[in-house]
Amino acid sequence: MKLLRTLAISGAMIAALVTGTAAPASADAYSSNAYGSALFESAGDYITLTHYTYDPYPGNYASYAEWYTSYGRTGICGDNIGGRVACNEDVAENRYITIRVCTRYGVFNGVTCGAWATSRT
Repeated sequence: MKLLRTLAISGAMIAALVTGTAAPASADAYSSNAYGSALFESAGDYITLTHYTYDPYPGNYASYAEWYTSYGRTGICGDNIGGRVACNEDVAENRYITIRVCTRYGVFNGVTCGAWATSRT
């Protein structure tokens, strides 16, 4: 009887731990190209833009993140020539945001963009 009660309590504790500490599914979106990346973090509504490459001739390149929401908002985060930039876009909850990173590299080259990525906000 004592063993049965101990097993029941142990089972209840394990169930409480598993259901109480389960992490929610990730709601982040990530886009990259050869020059940089953009990451949407749903906790805080941040878009983090990172530019990977270093150009000895400043002003000839820049990475930026384009984004739009399922309810009609659009925007651009950064115009980053190196390092990391974070933008707090404060989007509506329980909707969708789609992002991608783009890079202008040099005066005569076209814009290089990563694939669009969508996330729940």
